[in-house]
Amino acid sequence: MKNRLEELSVVMQEDGVEVCGEEWGERRVAQYTLPAGFDISPFFEGMSDDACPCDHRGIVIEGGIHVRYTDGTEEITRAGEFYHWPAGHTAWTETGLVFIAITPAVQERRLVDEQLSAQAQSGGNG
Repeated sequence: MKNRLEELSVVMQEDGVEVCGEEWGERRVAQYTLPAGFDISPFFEGMSDDACPCDHRGIVIEGGIHVRYTDGTEEITRAGEFYHWPAGHTAWTETGLVFIAITPAVQERRLVDEQLSAQAQSGGNG
């Protein structure tokens, strides 16, 4: 299975954030574009450990991203580096960032369900 980036579905496009991706069988493939100074942490507030419940693998194309795990460890993944970010992380950027992520589709669906539940519990804000 393959597809050209410009043919992937735009999942989100807002405030300098762009997510293009598709579900391929048991995996979700996506390209993320994030602006400098973007903090992903608020996205996971209200979820288990206030962290991403997904296991991601991929490569950073441009820029770099700081990743913090629930055990307190941190790392930076930079352009040209392949990565594995296990479930239980959050992240932020200092520079603009473009990366490819391959995620188990079932985890991605669960993430969306958790986000909707957290929004409902907070009164729909977020």
